[in-house]
Amino acid sequence: MNANRDKLPLSRWQIALRIVGAILLTVCALMVVLGSTIFAQQLQGPQFLLYWTWCTLLTFAAILIALGDMLLVRRASKRTHRELFRQEFMSSNLGVKSRKRREP
Repeated sequence: MNANRDKLPLSRWQIALRIVGAILLTVCALMVVLGSTIFAQQLQGPQFLLYWTWCTLLTFAAILIALGDMLLVRRASKRTHRELFRQEFMSSNLGVKSRKRREP
């Protein structure tokens, strides 16, 4: 079975969303590690609040991008499902196909 043939094709939007989402998640992970280790002593008061607010906002942005990507995948899946249904069940030779399946 060919693995590439079974996958849905990615649109430009999906590729862009996945790249931006990966960048945001990398930045968030880096911020968490740096904020917990290297910058732990330097982040005091308003700096602490501002740093972790930005980290939280970037995380929410990554979540929104993931949801957008999920919606695009669902839309492409539904479109492919409809096309397959039309090919199999809405064609003019449906009666011929059903007779062939019944005959031994």
